[in-house]
Amino acid sequence: LPHRYIPEPRHRIEIYRKLAQTTEPATLKRLTEELCDRFGPLPEPVEFLLEVAELKILASERGITVLEVKDEKLMLTRNDDYLMLGGKFPRLTKRTVKARLKEIKRLLLAL
Repeated sequence: LPHRYIPEPRHRIEIYRKLAQTTEPATLKRLTEELCDRFGPLPEPVEFLLEVAELKILASERGITVLEVKDEKLMLTRNDDYLMLGGKFPRLTKRTVKARLKEIKRLLLAL
């Protein structure tokens, strides 16, 4: 969380704590609304942080315990075993952070 967006350290810690405890889409939505209400429009780094939190929720809902990107491939772990699509790891094609996060979300939603 950028210091310019949330200047008070105790408030940043509070938001990080709430984010770490978020396990449902509705809770994440409420946290997003709270951030906008308290601190104003979301800067891009905060948007990315919230998108990553959404990916964690989606992964958890699908029983995925580890989600990592390695050498342009999305590696998902479920039940201590790699989850492959069509016998291989999905290759990520997008280059920007925003586009990659959307690409990962689309792959998770397809599971």
